[in-house]
Amino acid sequence: MVYSMTGYGYSSIDKKNYNIEVEIKSLNSKFFDLNIKSNYNINLFENKIRELIKKKLIRGKIELNISFKSFTNENLDLLDKKKYSYFFNKIKNISEKFNDIDNQTIHNNIFDNLSFIFKNENIKIPKNSIINLVKEAINKCILFRFEEGKSIKIDLDNSLDKILKELQKIVLTDSSKQKNLKNRINNKIKSLDHPQLEKKRLEQEIFFYIEKQDINEELVRLKKHLKLFSDSLKENKPIGKKLSFVSQEIGREINTIGSKCNNFKIQKSVVIMKEHLEKIKEENFNIL
Repeated sequence: MVYSMTGYGYSSIDKKNYNIEVEIKSLNSKFFDLNIKSNYNINLFENKIRELIKKKLIRGKIELNISFKSFTNENLDLLDKKKYSYFFNKIKNISEKFNDIDNQTIHNNIFDNLSFIFKNENIKIPKNSIINLVKEAINKCILFRFEEGKSIKIDLDNSLDKILKELQKIVLTDSSKQKNLKNRINNKIKSLDHPQLEKKRLEQEIFFYIEKQDINEELVRLKKHLKLFSDSLKENKPIGKKLSFVSQEIGREINTIGSKCNNFKIQKSVVIMKEHLEKIKEENFNIL
């Protein structure tokens, strides 16, 4: 089962006095990298939220935003004047070089984001309410990842089919090449005038020459690696790292085939296989 590391989840709750919105964004990453932003104090249960996201989303660069807004008639009493002054002075210092930005514009922009300057500690929100919203957003993010994974799998299957098609061409070409090679060697030997060659030594040289160009083992291993990759796509667990490793093995066999053979048809198939392998590797970066 292919899951993308790219995902998005959103959940919200509206109460009489307040509104809470939870948003999760996920991008690809080698590790689990979580960044939490909240304008409501979640220090007491932040660790639980981290453990929950780690368990469910496993890997990726993840951003969690918890936004709290108050709708009480006491908003002015809830206003944190220190925060307001901090934002106002910071924005004013940054915007000094823009002469057309006045104090009223700065004030209006701050009040467009009132939730960031509320003393929200005065409003008590049940811990489970926020935890449940996070769980809902996580589940939606997982569903998003699953749908993205479907698209990735289609592309992977397509690239695998293209590589297998070229592999079959190489098998046929190599079989014909081996026969022609043996015939050429025999004809060359026969064309020599009274060759004074030791039969045993001649056989050894011919064997080494043919062995040097033999790619049968590489073809067998490549076929097995492609099957392993295809079978791994059906596993119901994170497979991104495994697919990356198998892709490296596939690339190693393709490169060896290319270095052993100077046949034009085989070289052409090798180039095509490398092209589709690069597409697979690009997709692997985003697989959970």
